[in-house]
Amino acid sequence: MTATDSETSPSTIYELDGNVAHIRLNRPDRLNAVTGDLYEGIRSGLDRAEHDDARVVVLEGEGRAFCVGADMQNHDDKERTPKERREYVWDAQEACEAVQTHPAPVVAKVQGYAIGAGAELALSADFILMATDAEMRFPEVSIGTYIGGGVTYTLAQRVGAARAKELILSAAELTGEEAADEGVVTRAIDEADLDDAVDELAADLAGNAPIPMEFAKAQFGRVGSAAREDMRTAEAEALLTCMETDDWQEGVDAFAEDREPTFRGE
Repeated sequence: MTATDSETSPSTIYELDGNVAHIRLNRPDRLNAVTGDLYEGIRSGLDRAEHDDARVVVLEGEGRAFCVGADMQNHDDKERTPKERREYVWDAQEACEAVQTHPAPVVAKVQGYAIGAGAELALSADFILMATDAEMRFPEVSIGTYIGGGVTYTLAQRVGAARAKELILSAAELTGEEAADEGVVTRAIDEADLDDAVDELAADLAGNAPIPMEFAKAQFGRVGSAAREDMRTAEAEALLTCMETDDWQEGVDAFAEDREPTFRGE
């Protein structure tokens, strides 16, 4: 990747490659286990991507895992105060919310492991490309802790409430192939081809008009909470807004001229 801009935090790396932003979890020695700093790096990276007008964000992990969830060694280092526990919990919730509500599409690239909080981060993305033999696991109830990151709805949105309940309450483990077959992830791919598949998807998404993509992502985020009539109204208003943009005219002109459109987000 030829990055046009980059920024490194203690636990994450941000790189901008054209109009695709990459946020890389950067604790490979701990298989990218989560910490407060890592969650802060994700939020900062997403803010930076929005400031840079990135049209797509790729969330990925350095090394041989996407994210193995909580850093149990870090948990054992010291006893947290109630205030520190609350801060840690809300760091996780807010990082996942930032992924879910980011205006641009977010693609999670999952290799190795996505366990617990790692699965929650992956499920917060709009698209999940997962290595065929990678592992996604929901172990929380089997070790006396609890799920987070909104997984009770992100997973239910993908597989339905009944299957989501079964996966969570049974502390299930899925390979990438199994997760794709069930619709938990977008696609399972041989790990050797994973980078190319992510780059291809990101490029395809980045070529679309960013304003209607932002409307669509926001609209899908309201599914289940907004009334049907409200959803129809929001669609109509979004369409009317799009019709006032330069990109709308570019799309019309490109179709008439039988060429690929070049969208500017204006």
